[in-house]
This record gives sequence, structure tokens and C-alpha cells, in this order.
Amino acid sequence: MRAASGGLLEGLGIPEAEQNTYLRVLACPHCTAAGLAAELGITPDRAERLLAALTQRGLVTRHDGVPARWSAAAPDVAVEALLLRREEELLRTRGRVSELMRAYRRSQQPQAADLVEVVTGQAAIAERWRQMQDGARRHLLLFDKPPHISRTDTELERSLLGRGVRIRAVYEAGSVSAPGRLAEIRDVVAAGEEARMLPELPCKLAMVDDRWAMLPVATGSELRAAVLLRASSLLDALAGMFEAYWHRAVRVPDVIGPARGAGDRKGELLTLLSAGFTDDSIARQLGVSPRTVQRWVREVMDALGARTRFQAGIQAARAGLL
Repeated sequence: MRAASGGLLEGLGIPEAEQNTYLRVLACPHCTAAGLAAELGITPDRAERLLAALTQRGLVTRHDGVPARWSAAAPDVAVEALLLRREEELLRTRGRVSELMRAYRRSQQPQAADLVEVVTGQAAIAERWRQMQDGARRHLLLFDKPPHISRTDTELERSLLGRGVRIRAVYEAGSVSAPGRLAEIRDVVAAGEEARMLPELPCKLAMVDDRWAMLPVATGSELRAAVLLRASSLLDALAGMFEAYWHRAVRVPDVIGPARGAGDRKGELLTLLSAGFTDDSIARQLGVSPRTVQRWVREVMDALGARTRFQAGIQAARAGLL
């Protein structure tokens, strides 16, 4: 009669025939190969081979004699030893997963490695960005937000614009309000850059033609690593995201400062309001006091019939005042 193992030792990788044999030896201490063969319906030679395999696993013990007899080892000791051995093998295999993945990427997906590159270190990122700009042919698309790793290279941008490269940049309000930043932006705008602003941007981003894009690996106060993407559907998606934010943004004022008249500065006030500037930031940009800005904001809101600053910016845009 054949014993049923129920898969009790299947998790240890023990074949079903060995499991049946072990269970039979458990039920019949000091059994012989011939007796076991009769119980399991197999030949004595087959029973000998199964018992030898179980002995090697430490699950049964052979007792010399004529005929030789076998008894089962205590399961709590023998099976536990097999479990520990199996766990060690699994841990070793898990440790090799990263090695296997490297081989997989090299042999199975060589094209993926060509599409994505990680650039580490601020100097390397700055150099790669310069190389990307040098290779620009048609357009440059930028999401500008902190952190910055270098000052704007106005001469390089002028050379790009001079050879017909269209540059469009969306600046985050926090970037524009940084000391000296607006003067840099005005320089490149005067040279031909198209600049707009928004209160917040999803990430830093630089795109060149339909060939390359670079963005940070992770957000943070320091730019330590960047991802360089080449032509792909992901690059197309990033271009679509840029266009969506570009159409929502408001223009950067051509000139801001106390030299302008109060009427002109109120127009600039609307632009800065729409971009999410605070009263203190607006006051610094326009060269007036925060109290003056607050008074102008109330006057603009009253004139437009707006109940909030944001609403005033939206209504000003609809009225063509921006």
C-alpha cells in the first residue's frame, strides 16, 4: 500500500517518493528494505536507493545487521537542520539577485541602458548641461527652481539665441525672488529668451530639442545626482508636461524697479501676484514699501472686483492686463 505524504516536506525540495518513504519509516521503526518495498509497492533495489537518499539528508539512520534495518531520525532535529540549510541557500541566492540583474540588463535590455544615464556630482552635472546646450539645434525648454549649482551663463544663452535656438523658461516664484536673480533673467529676456513664472513647479527640468532631458534624481536642498534621458516616450511625456505648465504661467515683467512710474509698477504688481510672490517679495522687486504693496493690492482687487489675490491675477489675465 502506498503512503500519502500530503506534501509535508515539499517546501524542503524533497521528492515525493522520498517523502512517502520517510513517512513509512516513521510509522514502522527498524524496517527493512524488503519490507519497505512491499509496503510501497516498489522493488527492493528502489527502496534501497530511497533509503540511501534519506540517510544522506539525515532523515533516517541505517543499523547494520542481516538484513540491515532503518529507523527515522527525530523530526524536530532532522527537519530543523534541513530547514536551516535551506534558509542559508535562499539567503545566498538572494545575495546574487543584484548580480543576476546586472547580467540581465547587459544581455536582455541593452537598449534601456542607452536611454537613461545617471550623472553624479555638481561639477559633472554642470558640464553635461553645458554639453547639452552646445548641441542644441532648435529649442531649449527649462523649469527653473532651486537648488541652483551655477549662475546663469548669459553669454552662452546669447550664443544659442544668436544661432536660432528658441529658449523658453518657466521660473518658480522662489527662484525669481532670490537676490540678483531677476536681473539675470531680465538680461536673457532682453536677448530673446521667452520667460514665464508660476508659484510652484513640479521639478527642475532641462530639455534640448527632442533628444535629451535632464532632471534631478531626487528633490532636496542640494543637487547631487541627475538623470539624463534620451529620445523615448518618457521624453515625449516630459515635453507634454512642460507645455501644460507653460500655458498656465504668466510672463516675467520686462523691467521691474523704482525707475518706472506708479502706473507701470501696478501692472507689474499683477504679474508678480499671479506668479505667487508675497507682499515682501513684491516690495523688494518694485522698490517700494510692503505697506505700499498692500495698498496697491487692495486697489487692484477693488478695481477688478476680486475677493482674493489669486482671483485678481486670474481676472487680470482674462482682461489681457498681463
